Amino acid sequence: MFAAVVLGASVLAGCSGGLSETGEPLTTAQSELLAQARFQLGQSEEYVAHVQLGDPESDSHAVADLTVDATEHRAWGTVKRGPEGLAVEQRVLLTTDWYAWNTDQGWQASGWGQGDLAPMIILFSLSADRPENAQLLQQSDARYLGTEDDLEVYRLPSSTEGSEAVTRLWLDDNKLERLDNGTDDLVITVDESATPEPLPDDLAALIESAK
Repeated sequence: MFAAVVLGASVLAGCSGGLSETGEPLTTAQSELLAQARFQLGQSEEYVAHVQLGDPESDSHAVADLTVDATEHRAWGTVKRGPEGLAVEQRVLLTTDWYAWNTDQGWQASGWGQGDLAPMIILFSLSADRPENAQLLQQSDARYLGTEDDLEVYRLPSSTEGSEAVTRLWLDDNKLERLDNGTDDLVITVDESATPEPLPDDLAALIESAK
């Protein structure tokens, strides 16, 4: 289930605005809506996502504007790393196995288990090639938290027994608009108004050389 993928990217969470802290069990209609959300995004093939990581005042802060290829499971674009006002912009390429960023010395790569951009692996869990099991979602500890900014907000189920469920999906009908971990430390928004950028030739070559 989706929540199993996001646990590693989660940190201490809290609720914001007028949303319920405890939420309500999903109705049948809500579970069916939530089950379709990632599948619907996957039908887009490519989409634009904006990612915010960490405290804006910290060195680990990062803001990225990315084109996500839901079919090939890769993403590319730019990331600004560092505190606001001092951040350095770099080009970045993400795959399910590794990510890379461009420096004056060329491209540097890292595995997903390390580095300040590691939480961005959650991007590859935003979409799916099939709907989730609505019945299992309804039987889980997933909760409906209410409405904010005209979006329906759901807390996804915990991944293992005894773990705390923190990851939230914000939906416009069955369209996935935002994912967060209950705080502003991890926020991903889907921008349907933006046009995806084609994969640059040098990044295509970088992917090919890594095979």
